[in-house]
Amino acid sequence: MKKMAVIFVMLCLILSSVAAAYAETTKSEEFIGGMGKKFVRGVVNTFTGWVEFPTQICKGYKKDNIGGAFLGIFTGVWHGLGRTLYGFEELAGFWAADPASNEGVGIPLDAEYAWEEGTPYDLSKPSFSEATITPIGNKLGRGLGNALGGFLEFPGQIVKGIKLKAFDVGIGKALWYWYSREIDGIYDVCTFPLPNPKDTKALAFDEKWPWSALGDSVK
Repeated sequence: MKKMAVIFVMLCLILSSVAAAYAETTKSEEFIGGMGKKFVRGVVNTFTGWVEFPTQICKGYKKDNIGGAFLGIFTGVWHGLGRTLYGFEELAGFWAADPASNEGVGIPLDAEYAWEEGTPYDLSKPSFSEATITPIGNKLGRGLGNALGGFLEFPGQIVKGIKLKAFDVGIGKALWYWYSREIDGIYDVCTFPLPNPKDTKALAFDEKWPWSALGDSVK
């Protein structure tokens, strides 16, 4: 219980310092609004991921009658797991920063929410390899990069903060980005074969990779 309290206090301090950093910038609205949108989608997807099961069966039947419905059973389980786990990650880590986009990373879900028609992803175009292995590999690669290299945000953001004469802000962003990278990275690694939403909701990291900030700062 004490550990949870300490973690909660630390998160509050980190987020308050980051919020202060963005208080007079256009990113302030993205910072607060992004957390709200991420939390809402996380709640919805966590508790409605199972809806993918009947939805995918219906989609399969519309496409190819009984054969399509049969395949929809497997697609429903696959999409349902992906949606539920991504929802839980967004719910638990609604305060965390996100990669700028999921474009080309992971197999995309058909729609933002399970009951929507959306646009089914074609696993065969332009080829099976490019449509499946490439995005799945990108998700695993991003996950490993963030999970194993997330700590590099710490020196990178601190150096950036010193250069901007805002050491306290650098510390806050370093901790926030570090924790965020670990959450995003562990999720990606553990769920790389599963589908995920096409977009992200929270305020994006300043750089694509955790080591980029340090590299830019020492130039």
